[in-house]
Amino acid sequence: MLQAVPNGTLFGVKKRSIFTSFHIILIGLAVFVITSCATPGIAPPSAVGDEEKPALDSRSESRPESAPESTPAPDLPPESPIDSASVSEPKSPSFVSSKPIPPEPVVPEPGEAVPAVPNALDDLKQFPSFPEPRDLALRVFPQDARVEVLSGDTLEALTPSSRDKDVAWYRTDAGAVWLDAQGYLPAALPLPGGSGTVEAKLERPSDAIRKLSELPTGYQPKSVRFSPDGRFIYVTHLGDFTALSQYSVDPFRKIRDLNVPEEFRGDSAFVETLILEGRGEIWVTQMSRNAVHIFNMPTGRYLDTIDVSGNWPKVLLANREESRVYVSCWTSEAVIEIDTASRTEIRTLSTSGIPRGLAFSADESELLAAIFSSAAVDRIDLATGELIAVYDAAPGKNYAMRHIVHDERRGEYYITAMGFRRVYRLSEDGEWLGYWDVGDKPNTCAITPDGRWLFVSCRGPNNPDIGYLYKGYEFGKVFVIDLESGEPTDWIWGRDQTTGLDVSPDGRFLAFSNFLSHSLELYEVAP
Repeated sequence: MLQAVPNGTLFGVKKRSIFTSFHIILIGLAVFVITSCATPGIAPPSAVGDEEKPALDSRSESRPESAPESTPAPDLPPESPIDSASVSEPKSPSFVSSKPIPPEPVVPEPGEAVPAVPNALDDLKQFPSFPEPRDLALRVFPQDARVEVLSGDTLEALTPSSRDKDVAWYRTDAGAVWLDAQGYLPAALPLPGGSGTVEAKLERPSDAIRKLSELPTGYQPKSVRFSPDGRFIYVTHLGDFTALSQYSVDPFRKIRDLNVPEEFRGDSAFVETLILEGRGEIWVTQMSRNAVHIFNMPTGRYLDTIDVSGNWPKVLLANREESRVYVSCWTSEAVIEIDTASRTEIRTLSTSGIPRGLAFSADESELLAAIFSSAAVDRIDLATGELIAVYDAAPGKNYAMRHIVHDERRGEYYITAMGFRRVYRLSEDGEWLGYWDVGDKPNTCAITPDGRWLFVSCRGPNNPDIGYLYKGYEFGKVFVIDLESGEPTDWIWGRDQTTGLDVSPDGRFLAFSNFLSHSLELYEVAP
């Protein structure tokens, strides 16, 4: 199917076969405590609709309404830098992509026994049955996954007693179930001893990525950023009083939290980060306080806060010399320019609508801003501060242009259209080249350093009954676009509202956050 935008170049998008090594993934049961958080004074602009606001999730638990008292005060003596001996250099990828997709599973009638796959038999025997059956709710993606239990040396299909939207109820004494679906890698899912809801997803074979691990995060993880050496990951929290959490890649574990002073911790709403490697600093925006906070990256110590004149600061972008930082300010419809040496605001650059994602022209003489309140990208002359062009992919439409990245090899920009399930292509000269269709609510995208892959996080459909601030009835996804062939090649499941995403500087790892599942996932990228 050919897809283009006005004055664009037509190109085709088609699905191709994906192959990978066949391996069985044991799904660990992780419980993420989801809490209610109503940050005072935060309400999304009426023009925006479903964008960023700390969520109240009635489909899960609630969290404390105050900052934890046990968190060390930020004015204590600086912490020591992380001991390098405790964090290894990430191992070289051992990615193998040679064997075909596992065969289509046998699908007997409900209750009929089938011969057990050897790995299934071995895996399920590790989890003995419980003394008494109990009622469990399973929320599994894909929704047509076959749920089986061990019966002697066979697998027996487990029939749900009832089903409602994305949840099926079962009564069983099994210690684990076997999940299987066509086109997916089967896996064992351990079950708890009591009643409750268990969530799981199956992995799809992929030429591009392979799952390594997953960790719980703070409340509503937003953006994800790798450190310049690729050894650490920083995650912001939109609905948590902790500004940032730092994780190591190998071993994959949480290292520490980075906290702002108490005066800023009555609110949450920490959005995006920026690392200034030459200055050894990490910057983070707090939209509820119109603030940009600065931390020392080696020690995690809080350094300073810049109060910006714009409202709801979001994305941060620095020039190569790290002398200037640009901040998109949501409700002000402007971008603020900051001098990094003095940490002071220099000027305000007006935009045609609500700005979010930012990118430079190739020579950094101009700034491009994705406009969330339309289908446009603004171009600003940084010498004069003037808005010199507005590139509108669909005049009069609001496609919610959210994130923008620059592919310097191909001389193109890629822009996620959150309101229209697309990633648009814009030439450096301002010509629309076409688009790729992706999943519901595309958020963040990132290019691998070698220019081979473009990864796109898609939040998934909004909850149609109670709104986007609540878990929907489908997990989010990450789409994989092969930039060499110009085709989307695959996608994988995330969890609830897959949002932040980043690729390590060496291109070996992909990490993304799940906003309403409060988790961070780590994948290996094929060389």
